[in-house]
Amino acid sequence: MKQTKKVDSQYDVIFVGAGLGSLSAASMIAQKGKKVLVVDKHNIPGGYATNFSRKDFDFDVSLHSFDGVVKGGDSYKVIELTGVADKVEFLSHKTLYHFQQGDIDIKAKHRDIEDYKNQLFHYFPEEKDNIIRLFKEADKNYKDMCGFLFAKLPFWLRFLATPFFFKRILKYENDTVDSFFSRFTQNERLKAVLSAQWSYYGLPAKDLAFGYFSYPFIDYLRNGGYSIKGGSQKLSDALVEVIESNGGTVLLSSPVTDIIVNEKGRVEGIESKRSGVVSADKVVCNISPHAVVSLVGKDKFKPRFHTKLEAQKMSISGFQVYLGLDCNLADLGVKEDEYIRFFAPMLSQREQFECLQKGEVFDGKTGWSINYFSNVDDTLCAPGKSSLGLFTLIGSIDWHSLSKMEYREKKQQLTQMLIDKAAEQIPNLKDHIVVCEAGSPRTMTKFTNNPGGSIYGFEQNLKQSGLFRRFPQKYPIKGLYQVGAYTFPGAGFIGTMLSGKTLVDRYF
Repeated sequence: MKQTKKVDSQYDVIFVGAGLGSLSAASMIAQKGKKVLVVDKHNIPGGYATNFSRKDFDFDVSLHSFDGVVKGGDSYKVIELTGVADKVEFLSHKTLYHFQQGDIDIKAKHRDIEDYKNQLFHYFPEEKDNIIRLFKEADKNYKDMCGFLFAKLPFWLRFLATPFFFKRILKYENDTVDSFFSRFTQNERLKAVLSAQWSYYGLPAKDLAFGYFSYPFIDYLRNGGYSIKGGSQKLSDALVEVIESNGGTVLLSSPVTDIIVNEKGRVEGIESKRSGVVSADKVVCNISPHAVVSLVGKDKFKPRFHTKLEAQKMSISGFQVYLGLDCNLADLGVKEDEYIRFFAPMLSQREQFECLQKGEVFDGKTGWSINYFSNVDDTLCAPGKSSLGLFTLIGSIDWHSLSKMEYREKKQQLTQMLIDKAAEQIPNLKDHIVVCEAGSPRTMTKFTNNPGGSIYGFEQNLKQSGLFRRFPQKYPIKGLYQVGAYTFPGAGFIGTMLSGKTLVDRYF
């Protein structure tokens, strides 16, 4: 992206990192008349919300499904607040997802929660009343979450009102996904089916905080899953356009080398490769808190902060294979309504997760998924061609210590394993692959600097999730803030954009 604007010496707010959290918050603040600067080391904005091209194919780096962005829905309010509602087009998924495990084969249709429940009734007829009660309460909890997130009350007043008007947020703050489901059913198989998308949250249901899972769980089923026409880079570019049209500046290819804090413990600005020293009373970081500490200086934080940060557990990483094909998906027998397809072995989620953390992928031990990208957006490849993605969670163990040769071999081995698994589902797939690219935990670290190639920031376990236990948005340094996946509410496209909204509501 061309840098056409001169960087001034003084701004109201400076953002370090141009991920969705930063871009969303910066766009909202810029629209309020504040002068903002966003600085990033990468040559394109967006963090994980970016595209890359190979030959005739344009691949979305990370977006699998954007929840709830339908006009009139709560999640869409964030799109409107950031000023990009008329700048991007959301394409709905005809099938939210397709889940297969043993004899269970469920297709969750677009915005059809009743059909989804009917499919559950079919496989678990003895659980019908429990399923009805579970969804009734999950719906009420979702409304409380929306009430809190989108209330027009000042943020401090929302906190005070939570026990009275948004009480389920507090009621279930100590529940994992599994313990919430267990309030209604003891059927382990049913609970596993209900949490089929657990890999997109980074933890099995017995460890994943319900407070984090609960919003997208209902939002996806009621309001649908979406892709962005042209890929998520279109969203990131649109946010940059809003920022710059409101007098802000987005400076790329400019690594920040210092976050300047004075002797009184107050932020004074930043220094970056291309801008030099730039002053501001407030600095917002959309990078890992570990990187923030390094840029500020460890001595500027008290020991108890370091103790808390060191105790934070990073989320697992992931491995993604991007494939470009020389034919249409229909030619390979893939139905046009297929988009996300999850495959799960009969092992428990916890058993699968333990294997994934060790890098023990497949052999019937772990789940994985296919994303049929071009079934939703055929503009991402040339006519007569198609694209898809293969994904699995994977631990970061060993990836960063391998030699170049060892790394290439390991990456190729896992890539081939995923392709082999996909070929079992899609006959003749291998004969039509013309582009193959893969991203590993090492790739994630290279582009985001996230420790261990984390793809979800800090893990969303009970100790690290929710309003009161998620890593704070305000550092113990005056004028220094955090936004994005590491803080409330957490990772995901809507999650990080909501993080931006929450930051602005609370502190700006």
